[in-house]
Amino acid sequence: MTDLQTIINTEIINTETDVFWYSNSISHEKIIPKNVLILSKKIDEQSAEQQQLNKILDACKLTEDKYNVVQFTENERLAWHLLKGIANPSVVILFGVHPSRMGISALFRLNAMNNFDGTSWIPTLSLQELEQQPQAKKDLWTNALKPLFADTQ
Repeated sequence: MTDLQTIINTEIINTETDVFWYSNSISHEKIIPKNVLILSKKIDEQSAEQQQLNKILDACKLTEDKYNVVQFTENERLAWHLLKGIANPSVVILFGVHPSRMGISALFRLNAMNNFDGTSWIPTLSLQELEQQPQAKKDLWTNALKPLFADTQ
């Protein structure tokens, strides 16, 4: 009888995953459909990370009308299917944000283009880590950003 009691009292899915089913977990006011969705850890406006992001956007020739930026707080989670429905991106760039924080169970190659759910995904290190690791930054540019943005314009 104790095995049955253990099974009944075992949590199958914890409450952390509830966020993936509620549409109010995403702030709609600043997100509109744009070609590129940038997901990063929370950064301050005048920080070195913001300057790093601005340099990357300039190198990619991306203007504000072409991208949305969503910044994640430490333990924040957002549902990808809801975010995709609002932003409708064709490219997602992840700066230090793991796909599992959006309910995605997929393995992506770092600093390279990955196709998932009809969208090109480019996962990389956080902006702070990219500043400290020039080789990773070079790989990101050479393998993903340059072919996608700079070479096509």
